[in-house]
Amino acid sequence: MCALLRLVPAALKRKLDSAVHRSTRIPYAGVPHEPDVFLRKTARSKIIKKYLHKSLLLKVRGQTRLEHRKAHTFRRILWIYTGKRNFGDATMDLSGRALLKGRDIEIDLFTLPTLHKLFHEDDVFRNVFHDLREVESRQYDAVLMSEYNLPSIKLKSKYFKNLPFASLFRFFYGPDRNQTSFSYAAISDVFSLGYSEQEIAALSKPYLASRAATTHSVQAMLPEQRFIALAVGGLDANRTYRHWPELLDMIDRSNDATLPDRIVLLGSDNGQSMADALLGRTFKRLKVSSCVGTLSLLQSREVIAHASLFVGADGGLMHVAHSTPAPSVSLFSNKEPPALRLTERCNSIGIQSTGDVDDIAPNAVFDAIGKRLRQPLVGAGDIVELIGEIGEAGTLHEEVVA
Repeated sequence: MCALLRLVPAALKRKLDSAVHRSTRIPYAGVPHEPDVFLRKTARSKIIKKYLHKSLLLKVRGQTRLEHRKAHTFRRILWIYTGKRNFGDATMDLSGRALLKGRDIEIDLFTLPTLHKLFHEDDVFRNVFHDLREVESRQYDAVLMSEYNLPSIKLKSKYFKNLPFASLFRFFYGPDRNQTSFSYAAISDVFSLGYSEQEIAALSKPYLASRAATTHSVQAMLPEQRFIALAVGGLDANRTYRHWPELLDMIDRSNDATLPDRIVLLGSDNGQSMADALLGRTFKRLKVSSCVGTLSLLQSREVIAHASLFVGADGGLMHVAHSTPAPSVSLFSNKEPPALRLTERCNSIGIQSTGDVDDIAPNAVFDAIGKRLRQPLVGAGDIVELIGEIGEAGTLHEEVVA
Protein backbone atom coordinates (compact mmCIF):
# COMPACT_ATOMS: atom_id res chain seq x y z
CA MET A 1 0.00 0.00 0.00
CA CYS A 2 2.79 2.44 0.92
CA ALA A 3 4.58 1.74 -2.37
CA LEU A 4 1.39 2.40 -4.30
CA LEU A 5 0.76 5.66 -2.45
CA ARG A 6 4.18 6.94 -3.58
CA LEU A 7 2.98 6.59 -7.17
CA VAL A 8 -0.28 8.51 -6.56
CA PRO A 9 -0.32 12.08 -7.93
CA ALA A 10 -0.01 14.75 -5.25
CA ALA A 11 -3.54 16.11 -5.78
CA LEU A 12 -5.11 12.68 -5.44
CA LYS A 13 -2.97 11.90 -2.39
CA ARG A 14 -4.25 15.08 -0.71
CA LYS A 15 -7.84 13.95 -1.34
CA LEU A 16 -7.11 10.51 0.10
CA ASP A 17 -5.44 12.08 3.13
CA SER A 18 -8.50 14.30 3.55
CA ALA A 19 -10.76 11.25 3.44
CA VAL A 20 -8.77 9.60 6.22
CA HIS A 21 -8.73 12.82 8.24
CA ARG A 22 -12.50 13.31 7.99
CA SER A 23 -13.08 9.69 8.97
CA THR A 24 -10.82 9.67 12.01
CA ARG A 25 -10.43 13.20 13.40
CA ILE A 26 -13.11 15.06 15.34
CA PRO A 27 -13.18 18.72 14.25
CA TYR A 28 -14.04 20.05 17.73
CA ALA A 29 -11.32 20.86 20.22
CA GLY A 30 -11.88 19.33 23.62
CA VAL A 31 -13.71 16.18 22.49
CA PRO A 32 -11.55 13.24 23.64
CA HIS A 33 -10.90 10.63 20.98
CA GLU A 34 -8.15 8.21 19.94
CA PRO A 35 -7.49 8.44 16.19
CA ASP A 36 -3.87 7.34 16.47
CA VAL A 37 -4.82 4.13 18.27
CA PHE A 38 -7.37 3.37 15.54
CA LEU A 39 -4.97 4.19 12.71
CA ARG A 40 -2.34 1.83 14.10
CA LYS A 41 -4.83 -1.04 13.92
CA THR A 42 -6.72 -0.18 10.72
CA ALA A 43 -5.47 -0.07 7.13
CA ARG A 44 -5.84 3.30 5.40
CA SER A 45 -7.23 1.47 2.38
CA LYS A 46 -10.18 0.23 4.47
CA ILE A 47 -10.90 3.74 5.78
CA ILE A 48 -10.72 5.24 2.29
CA LYS A 49 -12.97 2.51 0.87
CA LYS A 50 -15.67 3.21 3.48
CA TYR A 51 -15.41 6.95 2.91
CA LEU A 52 -15.71 6.61 -0.86
CA HIS A 53 -18.61 4.19 -0.57
CA LYS A 54 -20.64 6.66 1.51
CA SER A 55 -19.53 9.69 -0.49
CA LEU A 56 -20.41 8.09 -3.82
CA LEU A 57 -23.74 6.83 -2.53
CA LEU A 58 -24.68 10.36 -1.48
CA LYS A 59 -23.65 11.68 -4.90
CA VAL A 60 -25.26 8.94 -7.02
CA ARG A 61 -28.53 9.33 -5.18
CA GLY A 62 -28.55 13.08 -5.74
CA GLN A 63 -28.01 14.02 -2.11
CA THR A 64 -24.71 15.88 -2.13
CA ARG A 65 -26.26 19.08 -3.49
CA LEU A 66 -28.90 19.01 -0.71
CA GLU A 67 -26.42 19.00 2.18
CA HIS A 68 -26.36 21.98 4.55
CA ARG A 69 -23.57 22.28 7.06
CA LYS A 70 -25.89 24.28 9.34
CA ALA A 71 -29.47 23.53 10.40
CA HIS A 72 -30.42 26.61 12.44
CA THR A 73 -32.70 27.98 9.68
CA PHE A 74 -34.94 24.89 9.72
CA ARG A 75 -37.90 24.64 12.10
CA ARG A 76 -39.44 21.21 11.38
CA ILE A 77 -36.77 18.51 11.42
CA LEU A 78 -36.77 14.73 11.20
CA TRP A 79 -33.76 13.30 13.03
CA ILE A 80 -32.67 9.90 11.69
CA TYR A 81 -30.76 7.58 14.03
CA THR A 82 -30.40 4.10 12.54
CA GLY A 83 -26.85 3.23 13.45
CA LYS A 84 -25.96 1.48 16.70
CA ARG A 85 -28.59 -0.69 18.29
CA ASN A 86 -27.50 -0.64 21.93
CA PHE A 87 -28.93 1.67 24.57
CA GLY A 88 -25.60 3.04 25.80
CA ASP A 89 -24.41 4.29 22.40
CA ALA A 90 -27.83 5.74 21.59
CA THR A 91 -28.03 7.57 24.91
CA MET A 92 -24.63 9.17 24.33
CA ASP A 93 -24.97 9.87 20.59
CA LEU A 94 -28.27 11.72 21.00
CA SER A 95 -27.48 13.45 24.28
CA GLY A 96 -26.58 16.79 22.68
CA ARG A 97 -30.27 17.43 21.96
CA ALA A 98 -30.44 18.77 25.53
CA LEU A 99 -29.04 22.01 24.08
CA LEU A 100 -32.14 22.31 21.87
CA LYS A 101 -34.67 22.08 24.67
CA GLY A 102 -36.99 25.10 24.79
CA ARG A 103 -35.86 26.43 21.43
CA ASP A 104 -38.17 27.25 18.52
CA ILE A 105 -37.53 23.96 16.72
CA GLU A 106 -39.84 20.99 16.19
CA ILE A 107 -37.85 17.75 16.06
CA ASP A 108 -39.17 14.24 15.47
CA LEU A 109 -36.96 11.17 15.82
CA PHE A 110 -37.00 8.17 13.51
CA THR A 111 -35.05 5.28 15.01
CA LEU A 112 -34.84 1.53 15.37
CA PRO A 113 -37.72 -0.33 17.05
CA THR A 114 -35.41 -1.48 19.85
CA LEU A 115 -34.54 2.13 20.72
CA HIS A 116 -38.07 3.52 20.55
CA LYS A 117 -38.74 2.69 24.22
CA LEU A 118 -35.67 4.66 25.29
CA PHE A 119 -36.84 7.95 23.77
CA HIS A 120 -40.64 7.71 23.47
CA GLU A 121 -41.18 9.84 26.62
CA ASP A 122 -38.65 12.47 25.59
CA ASP A 123 -39.19 16.18 26.24
CA VAL A 124 -37.09 17.40 23.28
CA PHE A 125 -38.39 15.13 20.53
CA ARG A 126 -41.96 16.00 19.62
CA ASN A 127 -42.62 12.48 18.32
CA VAL A 128 -40.57 9.29 18.20
CA PHE A 129 -41.19 6.87 15.32
CA HIS A 130 -39.88 3.48 14.25
CA ASP A 131 -42.39 2.78 11.47
CA LEU A 132 -41.94 4.64 8.18
CA ARG A 133 -45.68 4.58 7.56
CA GLU A 134 -46.07 7.01 10.46
CA VAL A 135 -43.57 9.44 8.96
CA GLU A 136 -44.21 9.50 5.22
CA SER A 137 -47.24 11.78 5.34
CA ARG A 138 -45.64 14.34 7.66
CA GLN A 139 -44.14 17.60 6.46
CA TYR A 140 -40.56 18.50 7.35
CA ASP A 141 -38.21 21.30 6.36
CA ALA A 142 -35.11 19.13 6.63
CA VAL A 143 -33.58 15.86 7.76
CA LEU A 144 -30.85 15.57 10.38
CA MET A 145 -28.68 12.46 10.15
CA SER A 146 -26.57 11.50 13.11
CA GLU A 147 -23.92 10.13 10.77
CA TYR A 148 -23.35 9.00 7.22
CA ASN A 149 -23.94 5.30 7.61
CA LEU A 150 -25.41 3.27 4.76
CA PRO A 151 -28.84 2.63 6.35
CA SER A 152 -29.36 6.36 7.01
CA ILE A 153 -28.23 7.41 3.53
CA LYS A 154 -30.47 4.83 1.85
CA LEU A 155 -33.46 5.73 4.01
CA LYS A 156 -33.01 9.45 3.45
CA SER A 157 -32.54 9.18 -0.31
CA LYS A 158 -35.50 6.83 -0.76
CA TYR A 159 -38.18 8.42 1.42
CA PHE A 160 -37.03 12.04 1.77
CA LYS A 161 -35.00 12.41 -1.41
CA ASN A 162 -35.80 16.09 -2.06
CA LEU A 163 -35.40 17.41 1.49
CA PRO A 164 -32.26 19.33 2.48
CA PHE A 165 -30.28 17.71 5.25
CA ALA A 166 -27.46 18.18 7.74
CA SER A 167 -25.36 15.64 9.62
CA LEU A 168 -23.81 15.74 13.08
CA PHE A 169 -20.89 13.34 12.76
CA ARG A 170 -20.75 13.14 8.94
CA PHE A 171 -18.04 10.70 7.76
CA PHE A 172 -16.46 10.08 11.16
CA TYR A 173 -16.27 6.44 12.17
CA GLY A 174 -13.95 4.04 13.91
CA PRO A 175 -11.83 5.78 16.57
CA ASP A 176 -13.05 5.46 20.13
CA ARG A 177 -14.28 8.81 21.41
CA ASN A 178 -16.35 10.49 24.09
CA GLN A 179 -19.68 10.19 22.30
CA THR A 180 -21.48 12.47 24.74
CA SER A 181 -19.08 15.39 24.30
CA PHE A 182 -19.05 14.81 20.54
CA SER A 183 -22.85 15.02 20.44
CA TYR A 184 -22.95 18.29 22.38
CA ALA A 185 -20.18 19.86 20.29
CA ALA A 186 -21.83 18.80 17.01
CA ILE A 187 -25.27 20.08 18.03
CA SER A 188 -23.76 23.40 19.05
CA ASP A 189 -21.99 23.66 15.69
CA VAL A 190 -24.73 22.43 13.34
CA PHE A 191 -27.40 24.57 15.01
CA SER A 192 -25.07 27.58 15.36
CA LEU A 193 -25.53 27.81 19.13
CA GLY A 194 -22.11 29.29 19.71
CA TYR A 195 -20.98 27.38 22.81
CA SER A 196 -17.26 27.44 23.52
CA GLU A 197 -15.06 24.41 24.15
CA GLN A 198 -15.17 25.13 27.89
CA GLU A 199 -18.95 25.46 27.90
CA ILE A 200 -19.38 22.18 26.02
CA ALA A 201 -17.18 20.46 28.62
CA ALA A 202 -19.25 21.96 31.44
CA LEU A 203 -22.59 21.01 29.88
CA SER A 204 -21.95 17.55 28.41
CA LYS A 205 -23.92 14.80 30.11
CA PRO A 206 -26.05 11.89 28.88
CA TYR A 207 -29.63 13.05 28.52
CA LEU A 208 -32.91 11.17 28.89
CA ALA A 209 -36.36 12.16 30.08
CA SER A 210 -39.50 10.38 31.25
CA ARG A 211 -43.07 11.32 32.02
CA ALA A 212 -44.77 11.73 35.40
CA ALA A 213 -46.52 8.38 35.04
CA THR A 214 -43.17 6.58 34.83
CA THR A 215 -41.92 8.41 37.91
CA HIS A 216 -45.08 7.48 39.80
CA SER A 217 -44.88 3.82 38.71
CA VAL A 218 -41.73 3.15 40.78
CA GLN A 219 -42.65 5.00 43.97
CA ALA A 220 -43.69 1.82 45.81
CA MET A 221 -40.30 0.24 45.03
CA LEU A 222 -38.23 3.03 46.59
CA PRO A 223 -36.93 2.55 50.15
CA GLU A 224 -37.86 5.30 52.58
CA GLN A 225 -34.21 5.45 53.65
CA ARG A 226 -31.14 6.41 51.62
CA PHE A 227 -30.11 3.64 49.25
CA ILE A 228 -27.51 2.51 46.72
CA ALA A 229 -28.71 1.36 43.31
CA LEU A 230 -26.62 -1.57 42.08
CA ALA A 231 -26.60 -2.78 38.45
CA VAL A 232 -26.05 -6.55 38.31
CA GLY A 233 -25.60 -8.87 35.35
CA GLY A 234 -24.32 -8.04 31.90
CA LEU A 235 -24.23 -9.23 28.31
CA ASP A 236 -20.45 -9.22 27.82
CA ALA A 237 -18.26 -11.37 30.05
CA ASN A 238 -15.48 -8.79 30.17
CA ARG A 239 -17.94 -6.13 31.36
CA THR A 240 -19.78 -8.21 33.97
CA TYR A 241 -18.84 -7.77 37.62
CA ARG A 242 -19.29 -10.79 39.91
CA HIS A 243 -17.86 -9.62 43.25
CA TRP A 244 -21.08 -7.98 44.49
CA PRO A 245 -21.42 -10.44 47.43
CA GLU A 246 -17.98 -9.50 48.78
CA LEU A 247 -18.70 -5.80 48.24
CA LEU A 248 -22.00 -5.95 50.12
CA ASP A 249 -20.30 -7.82 52.97
CA MET A 250 -17.82 -4.94 53.26
CA ILE A 251 -20.61 -2.35 53.33
CA ASP A 252 -22.51 -4.45 55.88
CA ARG A 253 -19.50 -4.62 58.23
CA SER A 254 -18.53 -0.97 57.87
CA ASN A 255 -19.06 1.61 60.60
CA ASP A 256 -19.03 4.46 58.05
CA ALA A 257 -22.20 6.46 58.72
CA THR A 258 -22.17 7.89 55.18
CA LEU A 259 -22.92 4.44 53.72
CA PRO A 260 -26.65 3.73 53.18
CA ASP A 261 -27.96 0.46 54.60
CA ARG A 262 -30.43 -0.13 51.78
CA ILE A 263 -29.49 -1.70 48.43
CA VAL A 264 -31.78 -1.84 45.38
CA LEU A 265 -30.72 -4.22 42.62
CA LEU A 266 -31.35 -3.26 38.99
CA GLY A 267 -30.72 -4.92 35.66
CA SER A 268 -32.26 -7.12 32.99
CA ASP A 269 -32.95 -10.84 33.10
CA ASN A 270 -29.26 -11.68 32.70
CA GLY A 271 -28.71 -10.41 36.25
CA GLN A 272 -31.34 -12.64 37.84
CA SER A 273 -28.96 -15.33 39.14
CA MET A 274 -26.78 -12.71 40.86
CA ALA A 275 -29.87 -11.00 42.28
CA ASP A 276 -31.09 -14.32 43.69
CA ALA A 277 -27.68 -14.96 45.26
CA LEU A 278 -27.62 -11.54 46.93
CA LEU A 279 -31.21 -11.82 48.16
CA GLY A 280 -30.34 -15.18 49.70
CA ARG A 281 -27.45 -13.85 51.77
CA THR A 282 -27.77 -12.88 55.43
CA PHE A 283 -26.55 -9.42 56.39
CA LYS A 284 -26.17 -7.79 59.76
CA ARG A 285 -27.67 -4.40 58.85
CA LEU A 286 -28.07 -4.25 55.08
CA LYS A 287 -31.49 -4.75 53.52
CA VAL A 288 -31.50 -5.77 49.86
CA SER A 289 -34.43 -5.55 47.45
CA SER A 290 -34.53 -6.40 43.76
CA CYS A 291 -36.14 -4.87 40.67
CA VAL A 292 -34.08 -7.06 38.32
CA GLY A 293 -35.99 -8.08 35.20
CA THR A 294 -39.14 -6.18 36.21
CA LEU A 295 -38.57 -2.58 35.09
CA SER A 296 -38.16 -0.74 31.80
CA LEU A 297 -35.01 1.29 31.28
CA LEU A 298 -36.88 4.52 31.98
CA GLN A 299 -38.34 3.06 35.17
CA SER A 300 -34.85 1.96 36.23
CA ARG A 301 -33.70 5.50 35.52
CA GLU A 302 -36.34 6.85 37.89
CA VAL A 303 -35.18 4.51 40.65
CA ILE A 304 -31.57 5.63 40.14
CA ALA A 305 -32.63 9.29 40.20
CA HIS A 306 -33.78 8.78 43.80
CA ALA A 307 -30.66 6.88 44.89
CA SER A 308 -27.80 8.27 46.96
CA LEU A 309 -25.40 6.46 44.63
CA PHE A 310 -25.36 4.23 41.55
CA VAL A 311 -22.72 1.51 41.15
CA GLY A 312 -22.38 -0.49 37.96
CA ALA A 313 -20.16 -1.69 35.15
CA ASP A 314 -19.87 -0.05 31.73
CA GLY A 315 -23.07 -0.71 29.80
CA GLY A 316 -26.44 0.67 28.83
CA LEU A 317 -27.76 1.04 32.37
CA MET A 318 -24.63 2.91 33.43
CA HIS A 319 -25.15 5.52 30.72
CA VAL A 320 -28.83 5.73 31.62
CA ALA A 321 -27.76 6.32 35.24
CA HIS A 322 -25.50 9.17 34.16
CA SER A 323 -28.54 10.98 32.74
CA THR A 324 -29.78 11.43 36.33
CA PRO A 325 -28.42 13.72 39.08
CA ALA A 326 -27.28 10.67 41.09
CA PRO A 327 -23.52 10.34 41.68
CA SER A 328 -21.94 7.06 40.69
CA VAL A 329 -19.03 4.65 40.74
CA SER A 330 -18.46 3.24 37.24
CA LEU A 331 -16.44 0.12 36.51
CA PHE A 332 -14.52 -0.34 33.25
CA SER A 333 -12.45 -3.09 31.68
CA ASN A 334 -9.04 -2.34 30.24
CA LYS A 335 -10.70 -1.86 26.83
CA GLU A 336 -12.86 1.14 27.84
CA PRO A 337 -10.96 4.28 28.91
CA PRO A 338 -13.12 6.15 31.47
CA ALA A 339 -12.23 9.50 29.86
CA LEU A 340 -14.05 8.36 26.73
CA ARG A 341 -17.18 7.28 28.63
CA LEU A 342 -17.55 9.88 31.38
CA THR A 343 -17.90 13.64 31.51
CA GLU A 344 -17.44 16.01 34.42
CA ARG A 345 -21.19 16.29 34.91
CA CYS A 346 -21.61 12.53 35.22
CA ASN A 347 -20.48 12.97 38.85
CA SER A 348 -18.79 9.60 38.63
CA ILE A 349 -15.62 7.99 39.89
CA GLY A 350 -14.40 5.67 37.16
CA ILE A 351 -12.31 2.60 38.01
CA GLN A 352 -10.50 0.94 35.13
CA SER A 353 -9.31 -2.64 35.41
CA THR A 354 -6.05 -3.99 34.03
CA GLY A 355 -8.15 -6.78 32.50
CA ASP A 356 -11.83 -7.62 32.65
CA VAL A 357 -14.16 -5.64 34.90
CA ASP A 358 -14.27 -8.66 37.21
CA ASP A 359 -10.57 -8.17 37.96
CA ILE A 360 -11.35 -5.02 39.96
CA ALA A 361 -10.92 -5.79 43.66
CA PRO A 362 -14.05 -5.30 45.82
CA ASN A 363 -12.11 -3.13 48.28
CA ALA A 364 -11.29 -0.70 45.42
CA VAL A 365 -15.00 -0.36 44.68
CA PHE A 366 -15.77 -0.02 48.41
CA ASP A 367 -13.21 2.79 48.79
CA ALA A 368 -14.59 4.60 45.73
CA ILE A 369 -18.14 4.37 47.08
CA GLY A 370 -17.12 6.04 50.33
CA LYS A 371 -15.14 8.69 48.50
CA ARG A 372 -17.95 9.48 46.05
CA LEU A 373 -20.54 9.76 48.83
CA ARG A 374 -18.34 12.21 50.72
CA GLN A 375 -17.59 14.39 47.69
CA PRO A 376 -19.82 17.34 46.78
CA LEU A 377 -21.56 16.97 43.43
CA VAL A 378 -20.23 18.85 40.43
CA GLY A 379 -23.03 21.10 39.25
CA ALA A 380 -25.66 19.19 41.21
CA GLY A 381 -28.55 21.05 39.58
CA ASP A 382 -30.30 19.72 36.49
CA ILE A 383 -28.47 20.33 33.22
CA VAL A 384 -31.33 22.46 31.95
CA GLU A 385 -30.78 24.87 34.84
CA LEU A 386 -27.16 25.26 33.77
CA ILE A 387 -28.16 25.83 30.16
CA GLY A 388 -30.57 28.50 31.35
CA GLU A 389 -27.70 30.41 32.92
CA ILE A 390 -25.96 30.84 29.58
CA GLY A 391 -26.45 34.29 28.12
CA GLU A 392 -27.46 35.10 24.58
CA ALA A 393 -23.85 35.63 23.62
CA GLY A 394 -23.05 32.08 24.74
CA THR A 395 -21.04 33.08 27.81
CA LEU A 396 -21.18 30.76 30.79
CA HIS A 397 -21.55 32.74 34.01
CA GLU A 398 -18.59 32.23 36.32
CA GLU A 399 -20.75 31.57 39.37
CA VAL A 400 -22.38 28.58 37.60
CA VAL A 401 -19.02 26.98 36.88
CA ALA A 402 -18.01 27.45 40.49
